[in-house]
Amino acid sequence: MAWWHAFTRRTPLPNITDSQATQPQQLTASAAPVKEPRTELIRNTDGWQEEAWGYYDDLGEFRYGVEWVAAMLSRVRLYAAKLEPGADEPVRAKAGTAVDLMTTLGGGVGGQAQLMSGFGTQLAVPGEGYLVGETVNGVEKWAVRSIDEVRAARGHFEVIDETVSNNGNRWRPLGGDSLVTRVWRPHKRFHYLADSPARAARGKMRELELINRYIMAQFLSRLASAGVVLFPDEVTFPVREEFADAADPFMAEWIEIAAEAIRTPGTAAAVVPIPMKVPAEYVDKIKHVDFTLQLDEKILDKRDSAIKGLATMLNMPAEILLGLGDVNHWGAWQLEEGALKTHIAPEAEIICQAITQGYLQPRLRASGVEDWASWVAWYDMSELTLRPDRSGDAIQLYDRLEINGAALRRETGFDESDKPTDQELKEQGLKVIIKTLPSGGPSALSLLTGQRVEIRPVAPQTPGEQAAADEDEPAPPPEEQRTPPDPDAAREAAAAARQERMVKQAQALHAVRFATGRPPELLHPATCSEHAYSCPFTHAALKLHNLPRPGTSGVYEARLDAFGRFTIGKHSPLLDVSGFFSTTRSSNGLAHSRR
Repeated sequence: MAWWHAFTRRTPLPNITDSQATQPQQLTASAAPVKEPRTELIRNTDGWQEEAWGYYDDLGEFRYGVEWVAAMLSRVRLYAAKLEPGADEPVRAKAGTAVDLMTTLGGGVGGQAQLMSGFGTQLAVPGEGYLVGETVNGVEKWAVRSIDEVRAARGHFEVIDETVSNNGNRWRPLGGDSLVTRVWRPHKRFHYLADSPARAARGKMRELELINRYIMAQFLSRLASAGVVLFPDEVTFPVREEFADAADPFMAEWIEIAAEAIRTPGTAAAVVPIPMKVPAEYVDKIKHVDFTLQLDEKILDKRDSAIKGLATMLNMPAEILLGLGDVNHWGAWQLEEGALKTHIAPEAEIICQAITQGYLQPRLRASGVEDWASWVAWYDMSELTLRPDRSGDAIQLYDRLEINGAALRRETGFDESDKPTDQELKEQGLKVIIKTLPSGGPSALSLLTGQRVEIRPVAPQTPGEQAAADEDEPAPPPEEQRTPPDPDAAREAAAAARQERMVKQAQALHAVRFATGRPPELLHPATCSEHAYSCPFTHAALKLHNLPRPGTSGVYEARLDAFGRFTIGKHSPLLDVSGFFSTTRSSNGLAHSRR
């Protein structure tokens, strides 16, 4: 027994309790599962629907708009969701019976895409159609059928047999356990009647079709006849010998010349006129009579106006049909979110309600799920949304320590599998030290390569540089405490202490003072008082004078980003810099002064 056999019997629709009725129903369209073949639910095609299908087959502009909507809907993904009080929309579920049912609907994502595309066409042209589910050789088959393909016949449904060629009148019965659900956009006056944008656009489509026929008639008239040339009987023309025996030698030669011009386009024979000599009194007697219709210069403007009017009537952004801006052909699916919510989301909601009432809820009820009425089919349009490029902003915010690495990876197109390991992060940090902190380079290089790097000291060139080098050397212990030194251990200890000190200095808040007519001053906190010249800020700010000056003079916060680059922070007029000191460069090297 198929799954829907339990609710294809003649049973009433499920009762909805008061509490369930008060839950937010985020569905705004109509669908009705047809429990038995009843003529009032099996609709016949109305006259306007026949006309709309005719324009779908013959009018290219209308066909393009319908196919665009169908293509958009084929990229909408369906999933199972649950209605939750206070939520803006149903909450997506990750597991459960409802999730399994929605996953298998239509045979998976590919089958669902075909169903969504079929729904899009039916809703855009006649405004209604049928979702048909049946079991064939133990396999569930789903299809979207037009109202012309489904009929009721003596207690069972019949559909046009798609397996037989020329099957306009070949019908096959559906099994008793088949599912037939009518999906339609209800008319605002009579709810049971279907409606679609094509109904109101028929007048504009008639106009466009007439314009297209008129243009075609003008071109065909030119192909049918080039008119006639009138010659006086008294005029004769010399001809070539091969045409001398023809009934009308001149006309025979003329036709042969025209045929040669057609056979060899682009040659001189195709463009050089035929020279003829006639008596002067007969020149004005030779006339060309044109029977073709003259091309109306304004007809193309009228055609563009008709297309523009049609574009505003269909359920799609007008730019799609008009080809304006950056939207063209099938690349037009990349639209802003507002256009998708206006034109695609309402269609998706109609389809979701149909699947909810005709498939998901009845099957959940037949499966014994207690809260079946709170489950709905819902949609995801993320594949249609063009995400803005925020990678540049993300990099800047990350450098300013305002977002984390996960956000940076997300906005730049990477995932969490690209996150560096602890070892990779350590290696990257050591490379940054080598690049930005010359004094810590040897120690970082030793840790990075695993080999001891010997750096031969170079005598300082100036007293200031000598003082800076002396600051990094630890004070010697008293003579009585000296033991035979271990050169390697002492060197590693000194390097570790120096690296730890520079890290603390790099993390400490520094400041920059901007004053009119004076170069910028780098202000160090008391933490750097004994080692100002090895401070990472001192090396990073050597080109401080090249930084653009802010609009307001005063004290600004200064920091180093993750790559050791000097950055100017916010203006802090209340920042107490009384204990800070500045470093300046002079002819004698680096000197510092208290502030």
